[in-house]
Amino acid sequence: MGEYLSVTELNTYIKQIFDAEDLLHRICVVGEVSGFSIRGFHAYFTLKDENSQLRCCLFNYAKTYVPKDGELILVGGSIDYYLKGGYISFNASVIEPYGKGLMAAKLEELKKRLEKEGYFSEEHKKELPRFVKRAAVITSRDGAVIKDIIKTVRKCNYFTDIDYFDVKVQGIGSADTIVKTLKKVDLLGYDIIIIARGGGSMEDLMGFNEERLVYAIYAANTPIVSAVGHETDYTLCDFVADVRVPTPTAAGELIAYDIDEIKERIGYKISRALGDIKGKYQICKNAFSVDAKRMISGMQMRQSEAMRDIKSLLKDLRVALQHKNEGYVKRVGELIRVLDAVNPTKILEKGFVKISNSSGKFVDGISSLSQGDNVYIEAKDGRAKAEILEVIKENDYGKEIR
Repeated sequence: MGEYLSVTELNTYIKQIFDAEDLLHRICVVGEVSGFSIRGFHAYFTLKDENSQLRCCLFNYAKTYVPKDGELILVGGSIDYYLKGGYISFNASVIEPYGKGLMAAKLEELKKRLEKEGYFSEEHKKELPRFVKRAAVITSRDGAVIKDIIKTVRKCNYFTDIDYFDVKVQGIGSADTIVKTLKKVDLLGYDIIIIARGGGSMEDLMGFNEERLVYAIYAANTPIVSAVGHETDYTLCDFVADVRVPTPTAAGELIAYDIDEIKERIGYKISRALGDIKGKYQICKNAFSVDAKRMISGMQMRQSEAMRDIKSLLKDLRVALQHKNEGYVKRVGELIRVLDAVNPTKILEKGFVKISNSSGKFVDGISSLSQGDNVYIEAKDGRAKAEILEVIKENDYGKEIR
């Protein structure tokens, strides 16, 4: 028979062929699991379809999805020729359920297309208002989402008006109800719209991956915040929204503003303005004092000179004093006008009034008044006594709008 090869030589040659073929590496195969078994840290099974089967091994099986016999799965890995045993084996590196893997692949394909068409571009995204007066939340009334958002905002203030609109947030028809509600709410003049739901599986969140929802968010005129799922969850709603936050609670933190902090800032600015007025007043006062001293000194000097020769210089002295006095009067008048311009009481002449209670304490807000209280109103031309007939305060709670 001539020259011959040993079994090892032949198997080695076959293995080299398999190892060199790129098409047999980093591939994905779909099939049904059969004979799944675990030995130590590794798993072994057969992947089959109606016409053939493929032996597979999965090293360190705990790092990926563990299937059951009869389950249809996607397996990623490479073909290997086992030299010692002389057989082909598929070395699996990752396993996914067929439905989930197909869903993820289709979703990724849709995401890339929408991104290419510009629906996720930063240039199109709208800025959120600094202070949100009216906020709309599109979510399910049955979940904890709306309660978390309202609770978070109310920790900071009771001025932001929060309305919520009940929608279906998972399952068949969820995207339709969200799109329909979003289009309606977009016409109601809210400062911001929050689309929110809690976390869930990929299947639970699929309503927020619908193409028609992307179109509706992109076309909306109101700034939209996406607060769907948990921090690690991403949907197409997140990518097209003007702002994405990791949780519904984070959405509440985003729109909340601390009213006490704002009051402190206003108070600080008023204090600075009053400080500036006092400073200018003191400067004018000092200048007036210096000029007055100079004027008195000048008068005394001239009086002394006049006394030495009062008879001969009386006429000239009178003329000089009259001239000087006119200048002093003019200067004093100018100084008085400067002082008058920075006088805080001038504020009353602009139409503002001060309100104090019966004890003479300044009233700084509606919350310090009650029905039946007697108050004094002070204006530029006098005071008036009045009685409080009604105290009207803002509503502290959100309400549902149907």
